[in-house]
Amino acid sequence: MIFAMQPVFSSGAIKALDRESERLGVDRLLLMESAARGGAEYLQRTLGRPLRRYVFAVCGKGGNGGDALGIARWLGLWGAEVIAVILGEPTGAAATQANAFAASFPGRLFRVRSSRDLERFRDALMRADLVIDGILGVGIKGAARGLAAKAIELINESLGLVVAVDIPSGLDADSGDIPGPAVEADITLAMGALKPCHLLPPAARHCGEVEVIDVAYPQAAWDAVDPVAEVISETFCAAALPHRDPFGHKGTFGKVLVVGGSVGMAGAAALAAEAAYRAGAGLVHIACPEPLYPVLEGSVTEVLVHSFPATKRGIFAKDAVKGVLKLAADMDVVICGPGMGRGDGPAAMVEELLGDVPKLLLDADGLNALSGRAGILAEAGGDVIVTPHPGEFVRLAGGTVDEVVAHKIERARAAAREWGVVVVLKGPPTAIATPNGDVYLHVGGNTALAHGGSGDVLSGLIGGIWAGGAEALEAACVGVYVHARASESLTTEASPRGILPGDLLEAIPGTIRRLESSL
Repeated sequence: MIFAMQPVFSSGAIKALDRESERLGVDRLLLMESAARGGAEYLQRTLGRPLRRYVFAVCGKGGNGGDALGIARWLGLWGAEVIAVILGEPTGAAATQANAFAASFPGRLFRVRSSRDLERFRDALMRADLVIDGILGVGIKGAARGLAAKAIELINESLGLVVAVDIPSGLDADSGDIPGPAVEADITLAMGALKPCHLLPPAARHCGEVEVIDVAYPQAAWDAVDPVAEVISETFCAAALPHRDPFGHKGTFGKVLVVGGSVGMAGAAALAAEAAYRAGAGLVHIACPEPLYPVLEGSVTEVLVHSFPATKRGIFAKDAVKGVLKLAADMDVVICGPGMGRGDGPAAMVEELLGDVPKLLLDADGLNALSGRAGILAEAGGDVIVTPHPGEFVRLAGGTVDEVVAHKIERARAAAREWGVVVVLKGPPTAIATPNGDVYLHVGGNTALAHGGSGDVLSGLIGGIWAGGAEALEAACVGVYVHARASESLTTEASPRGILPGDLLEAIPGTIRRLESSL
């Protein structure tokens, strides 16, 4: 059974899709008209009566402008008062769309060739109820300049609802970069498929509500191009949940060891351990520095707590490693890092676990222990999942946080390939990358997750699902999905600013139950 996920395509893949469709006999004008009709139908269906008022389309001379002209023409035919300007002389299919618009609405199409010409339409643009942005499309790289930049400025000054065709003009389709002036859209009509800029900040903030519009590409054309990523679906996650044997027992559903905690950071290990239980693990253990034993023993009563030698600072001592490795030998999954602190002992712990544990999840200080030397991940003796936030990722792989966030798909892919591990580069959106180059995105959740400790809950979720029999990729995807959905369920009646990581724990069982029931 196939559980389809929503593909995300690069600008290059979209161009290849157009070329392959033409090679198969589907004229570009037909593709443009199907996109325009689909976009217009969505706006009419969604906005209704406002479209019987005043629509202003600002169009470039290429395919993006042709789509915008087609949308405006259909809205006009259905009753809207429409006007359009073209920045320059349209070519190809866009020229045909311009002729069709002019024939349908004589005297309502204007060509402008300078900023002074465009300025004459300022008042008309300001009065529009709906402004259609069709200036620049996915093929444009670098900052918008000249007449296009002026048009973007005017659109952003308008008071009406702004609808961008495919991408807001001025964005880089393939990343979250904003290279120069860019339209700030209320709605973006993604033609045919999502592009990275629709999902990756800061560009995604310019897109508003994103709606994918079907375009009449033949299936053979779709089959000829590969997406850069796929958006995780609920049905995939439901199918990926490990089977729950009704005759099973605590040994059936997996044993998880959380290696973590330090003086002042006991809560991180406790959150991860309880989350592993909530995800379905049969037995959960914590290995902690000796001073934390009484704290953890009383905080999560279901967990088996084991203490090991500590330094005066309350972190693992080097001579704790041997005992932890002996305990880990009986576990299905080891989670290393939550609240562990930094020092020689934690660093030695991570290195030894990497070489000895069949299934290891590294988070937080488990990752910080590898700062500047992430290459040793490629030498791991078993399967590894790493769950860095952008700051931790930079410490592992270099770069800057802003660059990692804007290029999350490619950075996660490159790291997963180089290190030979599953990378969960936390979001929003979260990118999950595999050593074979596949990337999956999850775009849900909310700012309830923006509290210290929520990452520890995620680690425990992934670890518990992994221990229950899921593959590493499946465990990562399901854990991220459940984590985000739990935050969404909690914010139906409460503000995300007041929801704590401990509240997520309470929401996990209901979230998983809804996922189980979705198939």
